[in-house]
Amino acid sequence: MGKGEKISILSCGWLGKPLALHLKAAGYPVKGARTSEAGVAELAALGLEAYTVILSEEVLTGPDAFWDADILVVNIPPRRERGMEAHVAEIALLRSFLETTRINKVVFVSSTSVYADINGLVTEDNEEVPDTANGQALRAAEALLLASDHFDATVLRFGGLIGYDRLPDARRIQEGKRINEQPMNVIHRDDCIGIIRMVIEKEVWGEMFNACASAHPRRSHYYKAAAQALGIELPRRLPAEEGPYKIVGSRKLRHVLGYTFKYDDPLLVFDQVAKPLK
Repeated sequence: MGKGEKISILSCGWLGKPLALHLKAAGYPVKGARTSEAGVAELAALGLEAYTVILSEEVLTGPDAFWDADILVVNIPPRRERGMEAHVAEIALLRSFLETTRINKVVFVSSTSVYADINGLVTEDNEEVPDTANGQALRAAEALLLASDHFDATVLRFGGLIGYDRLPDARRIQEGKRINEQPMNVIHRDDCIGIIRMVIEKEVWGEMFNACASAHPRRSHYYKAAAQALGIELPRRLPAEEGPYKIVGSRKLRHVLGYTFKYDDPLLVFDQVAKPLK
């Protein structure tokens, strides 16, 4: 299949909006969803085909035109205040509805929070469930989508999202708070977008991939690099806080997709001004 594939993105926030613009610029027919009229108007002003879609554990509303697509990118993280059961119910409702549409491919944006802190390397084969409700909810949501007989799904377990306005600023750097010293598992937004596009273009379905930069700096090193880039001094801090950790490996993604990270060392983000993908 080629660039004629229609792609709908649920929903178009910090990651979904630039993803929609990137895919549109690449020649794909793209539709975006937001939950408010103001959000839809913002997408429309950017030249995107935009719709209001509401998903809860009990109700899914959205126009038929949004679901008239070949591929759906699902980018709706759990909301902590609502608990694990609510997110799983949302995804169960979404799956049931998708099975009545012509959508036959799904990209599910998940998170490395699905892994427990084992003080070592975790890969896609690791089955230890974390204690957090967020991680448990995402594990259950992934399983629901992967189990469907009506569409093929690929799960992307992204690390912590960085880039653009999600970088330490002067105020945060100068706070004298204690910093945890566990290795960081992060990924730049540009790499998220590049990976999603590659999954679509290479038609890699029925898979699950970790997606993190291969370098895992300690947070103090990350903040030091940010301070140097901003030309400010690091304040004295309380002693670093040690604790359980995990190192998320992305070898499978690199091998299967052949993807080359733009920011394989997160500290590189401070060496140059990141520019949106074209």
